Amino acid sequence: MDKSGTSIHEAGQSALVSATSEILQLRSAISAMREQLESLRFVEQQKGQQMMAAANEEIAQLRATVQAMRDEMDRQRAKHSEELQHVQNAARTEMRQLQLTVMELRELLEARNGE
Repeated sequence: MDKSGTSIHEAGQSALVSATSEILQLRSAISAMREQLESLRFVEQQKGQQMMAAANEEIAQLRATVQAMRDEMDRQRAKHSEELQHVQNAARTEMRQLQLTVMELRELLEARNGE
């Protein structure tokens, strides 16, 4: 071969080495990007799971609070009902006593008027 054939051959070899080097760099970049993407996916998945766990915990706490409030309302309702019954019974008793007193007073008044 002559010099021009050798230089063309060397230029081709050099271009091939350069292209191979670029291919390796691109493959490496692609691999690093894939790893980064997987890492980001994992982080996002973890965040999503943590958010779901936090939301589920909050829901459980809210349900417990609602149940506690219902229980307290039931206790208050029962207490109020008992107090109301007690007041009503006391009022009935007092009314009976007042009626008896009125009847006794009438009888006394009628007995005095009858004298």
